[in-house]
Parts: sequence; structure tokens; C-alpha cells
Amino acid sequence: MKIRCLGVVLCLLVAASAFAKGDPNLEPLAGWWKCTGVAFANDMGPEHPTKATVTGTWILGGKWLQLHYKEENTTKNPKPIAAMLLMSYDEANKKIVSGCIDNMGGYCTEEAPGWDGDQLVLNGNGTFGGHAMKVRDTFTKGEGWVKHMGEAEGPNGTWMKLDEETCKR
Repeated sequence: MKIRCLGVVLCLLVAASAFAKGDPNLEPLAGWWKCTGVAFANDMGPEHPTKATVTGTWILGGKWLQLHYKEENTTKNPKPIAAMLLMSYDEANKKIVSGCIDNMGGYCTEEAPGWDGDQLVLNGNGTFGGHAMKVRDTFTKGEGWVKHMGEAEGPNGTWMKLDEETCKR
């Protein structure tokens, strides 16, 4: 089910920096990042470490942040995730909006009211491994780093942690 795809894809959210000239709501996410973390066990496979590169560039006149996430292929991660995320700030509704796609055929849409201090929590819906689900991605930013935690709502209504990463410049 590669539910962690969403988390990883959304790690793209985390992956960017001060090199960008786009919307100030998304500026903390623009740039280049090196990420390490863990994908937790789920029905698609066992728990394993992850290493990834994320690049975030402003497109379409600086209105959209395009993030590319690519995991390394390792013996413990033989099916690495590659994903693309597009993010913007919806001026009319005063919220951050995003959409993602991945190399496993998954996709998602999420939104957030914006940063609450150093934390951004995106909520939405996704389809991964043929399963539709509610998803949530939490980002915490610091000086030169961003942490990400991806979650999905299970059949019993409880949230399952899918992955956690720390990304550094």
C-alpha cells in the first residue's frame, strides 16, 4: 500500500529553502534537502531506514512550489519512493493547498490554514496501493532543518504513523 508514499511525498513539503522567491507562506520549504528517516512497517512491507534528496523550485511566476522527492535504492529499501508535490497559497480561502503524485500510482490532496509557529499540519485525502484514506502530514521547521511525520487514518479511525524524516540543507 506504500502509505508512507504520502508522508514521503509530503516530505517534499519540508524540502526547500531561502533560495526561492515565491510566496512567503511556503518560503521555508523551497530549496535543496538531504533527508534521513524511517518508514514504519505496514501491509506493503517491513520497517526500514530511508535516505532521500528533495529539491523545491518555484514555478509559474512564483505562485507554485514544485517539490521532487527521491529515495535511494538500498538493500533495505529495494522499492524506493519517488514523488512530486505542488503547493500554493490560496489567497481567497487563506490556506495552503497541495497535491501529490508518486511512482507507485498514488496521489493526494491536502490543505492547511498555514504555519502555527514552527509547525504546519496538512490534512486531506489520498489513494495509495488501491486504498482511499484520510492522510495527515506534520512538518516542524528549524534553522537549517525540517522534520516530517506522515500518518494515515486506519479502518478503526485511529491514526497510524507511516514515516518520519529529518531533512537538512
